[in-house]
Amino acid sequence: MILNIPLVIWFGILTIISVIATAGFGISTQVFHKNLFKYHKFFAFLTLTLALIHAILAIMLWFYGYTI
Repeated sequence: MILNIPLVIWFGILTIISVIATAGFGISTQVFHKNLFKYHKFFAFLTLTLALIHAILAIMLWFYGYTI
């Protein structure tokens, strides 16, 4: 727990921010023809990693009552 908030909440917030950044880089690559595809790929991988960690922590909290 950080600041009395479970890690599942923190990883959820980070996942949402990463999704928004990934979408922003994808939109700027397609619409504005900026060369940001390498950042888009990085944030897509980061989003998947954060979402996996968030899902594991959420399952632990929901089914087993463990809060980290």
